[in-house]
Amino acid sequence: MRHEFSSAFPKAADTLIPSGKRILQLVTHDKMGGVRTLVQMVETGLHARGFEVQTLPLDTGHGTVATLRNLARLGWTILSGKYDAIFTYQAAASVFGGFFGFLGRVPVRAAHHTAAPEGIRRHWKALDWLFGSTGIFTHFVSNSVSTSASFGKWPAAYRRRFILIPHGVDPIPPARAAVDWRQRLSIAPDAFVLVATGRLVDQKDHAVLVDALGMLPGMHLIIAGDGPNREALERKARTLGVAERVHLVGSIERDALGDILTAGNIYVFPSIWETFGLAGVEASMAGLPVVASDLPVLREVLCIGDGHENAAMTRFHPPCDAASLADAVKDLAANYPDAQLRNDFARLHREHHSRELMLERYTNFLQSESGV
Repeated sequence: MRHEFSSAFPKAADTLIPSGKRILQLVTHDKMGGVRTLVQMVETGLHARGFEVQTLPLDTGHGTVATLRNLARLGWTILSGKYDAIFTYQAAASVFGGFFGFLGRVPVRAAHHTAAPEGIRRHWKALDWLFGSTGIFTHFVSNSVSTSASFGKWPAAYRRRFILIPHGVDPIPPARAAVDWRQRLSIAPDAFVLVATGRLVDQKDHAVLVDALGMLPGMHLIIAGDGPNREALERKARTLGVAERVHLVGSIERDALGDILTAGNIYVFPSIWETFGLAGVEASMAGLPVVASDLPVLREVLCIGDGHENAAMTRFHPPCDAASLADAVKDLAANYPDAQLRNDFARLHREHHSRELMLERYTNFLQSESGV
């Protein structure tokens, strides 16, 4: 399901916003996920605070020729000096925006770290290292302490450009009861259901969920998302004899995810790496207990309560370890938190991961660095 960011997100770089305090956001492409959610929040939030924000993709989605034409127009637009700041997301957009922003003397050229070092391809990593160490990027925006720490072995000239702006998160809209997913998928009302969301890619490691399901008799797994690993997941489910309990429902628009989360008892989040863990926070905001990979960043963003609350609502397992994941699910299912605790923990997450606090930090940063 393709979705444009907003009316301010044209398909090419030849549509300009009025003169004023101009912020350009660059993304490599428009795909559902955490980057799109963050970009939308920053765009709408800064616009409400008096900034004029334009969000553009490098990849138009209309073929190579159209994309190359768009890149040429976009480069010329940046060189024209119309922007006070450029925010870039994803590796290709960061390299492109940083380079042309440097040539165009854009005062603020801030690249968002939307991938951990191990998630950046070698050629992009080399350019990122070079641009950050030499000042082509003026800043790196990190949305968690753990992400900043993951670059600890990079040059000091690179690391000194980091600023911390924790990711604000909007709760998933409440369930609309538009779809009863248990009924649609022929899952018994009393069955125990695991839920996951996100693109079906190696980083998210949904394969380990299918492996773990073989050790969790009677439980079902619903995954909302699509991607290149779908067929491999379906084959694995058939091979392990759990195909009737694995439900790949495809991409679901964010406004409809409430019905998916309502169908589940536990949210499972087995990523190999994350820079924040948006989906896990969204699930916590919805009151779902979470079983997640034991990554420093996921402990940072999920364990925000006291010791009792954290222990009741979260379990962690070593990444890529199906047996440990299954054990964590069994333990959480056997000690399932009551409704009051789930509601209290959800409220705590909504307060802690405030969109308004994030936008205040962006505003303060822009005002201090560019005088806009």
